[in-house]
Amino acid sequence: MKVYLIRHGETVDNVAGLYAGVRDSALTIHGVEQARRLGEHFARTNNIHLTHIFASPLSRAYKTAEALLKAQNHGVAEDGQVDGTLAIAKVPDLIEQDFGFYEGRPFYARSEAKNSGREAHYERHKNDPDFVDVESKESMCKRADNFLDDHFMPLLDRQDVEDGLEVAVVSHGMLLSNLWRRLLLRLPRKSLTIAPEVTAAKGSIVLEHLGGWSNTGYLELAMSKDGGLAKSLAVPAAAAQGVKIPDAPIYVTSTVPAPTATEENAEVDPDATSAAIIPSPRKAPTVPLPASACRTLAGWSTHILAVDSKAHLAGLKRQRGGIGRLAHDEGQKKLTGFFKRQKKG
Repeated sequence: MKVYLIRHGETVDNVAGLYAGVRDSALTIHGVEQARRLGEHFARTNNIHLTHIFASPLSRAYKTAEALLKAQNHGVAEDGQVDGTLAIAKVPDLIEQDFGFYEGRPFYARSEAKNSGREAHYERHKNDPDFVDVESKESMCKRADNFLDDHFMPLLDRQDVEDGLEVAVVSHGMLLSNLWRRLLLRLPRKSLTIAPEVTAAKGSIVLEHLGGWSNTGYLELAMSKDGGLAKSLAVPAAAAQGVKIPDAPIYVTSTVPAPTATEENAEVDPDATSAAIIPSPRKAPTVPLPASACRTLAGWSTHILAVDSKAHLAGLKRQRGGIGRLAHDEGQKKLTGFFKRQKKG
């Protein structure tokens, strides 16, 4: 089974430097082009035949998933399905982290010498009548676990999994980071391998923190029974330079920041076009695996083929004059459309 964990295209709030969690920020013109290129890359260049597409219901993720579907089906009907061959499954649990009070507000920087900008901001606004704290990591981990239990794990029990499934999950940067770590907890120890080109390009890798997802960047995984694919293609992860492989699955705690974070107990926002710090909820708890996750993926090996892959974006440039940063309008047409000959009646 091939698995693609994909982040949505660029949005208006990404460009404006605003927190957009549950806020339904629209794709920019550039973001739509990123999504179109991703779909073409999967369908034409890599000859990927998706069997399942799961997406967050927020428009930026769903529209990105639609670009995948359109390229797979060479067109999309109004109901998001063509001839019953492939459809997008909207999954509310894949929605982005709710940034609460910070939704739609600009990224803030360190404002006081002794306190981080996050803590100073919290102290300044915690008693405001409309203040809502950021969604906890515990809540996000539960949502990620729900998706794995209700949608992902059942795929491994299907009879046709032996014939090869290709699964795309289109979501958001913070949610995808949590989803990957929750999946990592379910993998048998030492069952991971990493493609040599990944370690060559990325260098040191810590599995719990693969880094942020770029707009339409994706993590590509190949999962196989009995390790057949991994044995034939992979470099053992334990032998890769700087790769952290535990003897047993690690219980990832929500207080562990991404390596590139610059504030205590904070993470870099993958939904930003530049490095921005995510405000963390107070006293984020350790999140153990649920009872349902006691079943690890025994007998399965996982091979990491790509981390934040952006091959489909090679050569893509934003339109001049800031046009590409504008919100995409469904009624917009490309300039070449005005020069095409009209069909005679």
